[in-house]
Amino acid sequence: MALLQPPRSSYTKASKKVWFSYVEGSNKFQHDLLGITNSYIAGNLHLQFPEEEPLNAKQIEVSITGTEYVHWTEQVIRTCQVYNASTNSFYTHTYVETIHYIHEKQILNRSLTLWQSSNLKNNVRSKKELYEKITNMHIPFQISLPNDLPPSMSLDTGNIYYNVNAKIKRKMKFWKCQGSKKKIKCICNITRYSPMPITDPFRWVEWDDQKAWKRGLEIFVGLKEYHIFRASGNVKSIKKYAEERSVSGDQFPNILNTHNEWSHNFRIEVLNDKVNWTTDRYNINVHHKIKIKIKFGFFSGKKNINLERMVNIENILEES
Repeated sequence: MALLQPPRSSYTKASKKVWFSYVEGSNKFQHDLLGITNSYIAGNLHLQFPEEEPLNAKQIEVSITGTEYVHWTEQVIRTCQVYNASTNSFYTHTYVETIHYIHEKQILNRSLTLWQSSNLKNNVRSKKELYEKITNMHIPFQISLPNDLPPSMSLDTGNIYYNVNAKIKRKMKFWKCQGSKKKIKCICNITRYSPMPITDPFRWVEWDDQKAWKRGLEIFVGLKEYHIFRASGNVKSIKKYAEERSVSGDQFPNILNTHNEWSHNFRIEVLNDKVNWTTDRYNINVHHKIKIKIKFGFFSGKKNINLERMVNIENILEES
C-alpha cells in the first residue's frame, strides 16, 4: 500500500530529493486526541539522491515547531515642517504613515535526531571523516505533543500554525553555493478535542415577563464571535455574528404549558468556515456569546429584551 504524502502546496520550503509521507493508513501527521489522550505526530522522511551525486551528510533531524503570530496596520496622518529654500520659509507637509503592530512567539519546538554518521556517533574529530554518502533512505519518526497546545487557527489578524521540519547537516560545496544545511518545511495542522460536557438547562432571570413573547414582533437568536489581538503594546478588537436566526412572533403558538410557560427550541448550525474555536490566550483571544433579542417595534413603547450568555465553541468528541 502506497504511503500518502502531504500535497506540494503544504510545503513552505521544499526539495525534489527530500520529502515527507504519512504513516501507513493515515492522511495526516497528528494522531490520537489532543486534549483528551496523549497525542503525537508521526510520519516518514524520504531521501533520494542519484548514485553519481550522493548526499554527504553527518546528521538528520526532524522537528515540529509552533508559532503564534499577530499583525495589523493602522494609517496615521502626520505633519512636519519643511524648509523651502526658494522662499526662505517653512511650510507644513502632511503625510500618511503606516504603523505595523506585530507579535510573534514560538510556542512549540520539539526535535528528534533521526540519523547520525558512524564517526559522528564515535566522536571522531576529523571533519573529513564525519560524513557518509546517502543515496536512498526512508526513516520513520514520532514526536509527542504537549497536552496544552492550542489548535491551528487562521484569522485575518492572527494565526497559530505548526510546521514539521527536516534539517540535514551536509558537506558544503562552495562551487555550487551549497551551504552546510539542507532544510524542508511542511505545514502540520493540529486539532484539539474536548470531552462531551455535562450540560444543564439554564434560565435568564432578566426575563420575568411571561407575556413578553405575545407582544414580540420578532425573536432574534445569534452566535456572536469576538476576537481580541494584542501586539506591540496595542489592542485590536473585532466582533461579528457567526450565525443568526430571526423568527416573527406570529409564527409561535400561543399555548402555555401546565406551568404557565411557553418554550421553543432553536437550533443553530454553524459551518466550520464560519466559526473559530474558543481560544483563551493573551495575544490571541477568541470567545463567543449567545445573544437573544425580543424585539417589540419602534412604536410599541416597550424596550427590547436583550439576553446574552458566554459559551465555548469546542471540538467535542461525541460519546459512542
